[in-house]
Amino acid sequence: MFDVFVAMHVICAVVGFGSVALSGVYGAAARRPEHQSPSEETARYFQSRGWSELLILAVPVFGAAALGVRPEGSDFGDFWVVAGLVIWAVAAGLLLVIVRPAEGRIRRSGDREQARHPGAQLMWAAAACDVLFVLALAIMVTQPP
Repeated sequence: MFDVFVAMHVICAVVGFGSVALSGVYGAAARRPEHQSPSEETARYFQSRGWSELLILAVPVFGAAALGVRPEGSDFGDFWVVAGLVIWAVAAGLLLVIVRPAEGRIRRSGDREQARHPGAQLMWAAAACDVLFVLALAIMVTQPP
């Protein structure tokens, strides 16, 4: 059961954070100057809501489940567990407070100029999420004491 929970934990993290990274790329494309028209691909990307990035919210659920059934046992108070949760909380906050609202504003924007500011917000918040993902990954793999 441990392997299943770890696999779900990793899949949710990779798909969720990967989706945020992709959204940041399209956010950067949406912030181009108004004299450059958005590509059809960029416009199409923001036509629908991206639900896969919400898998980030399931990451600690599967991580805690994996720790709960870990064969060698574990302490939820270990540094790497607490650090991982703190990093996840910051990334989840960025997702819910900046990324999702910026995507919605871009989706609702009627013209190019209105999409520039949320596009920049989306780009930078997605980049921060990517950095947090890499940091969390390093902590989870090394499991420092």
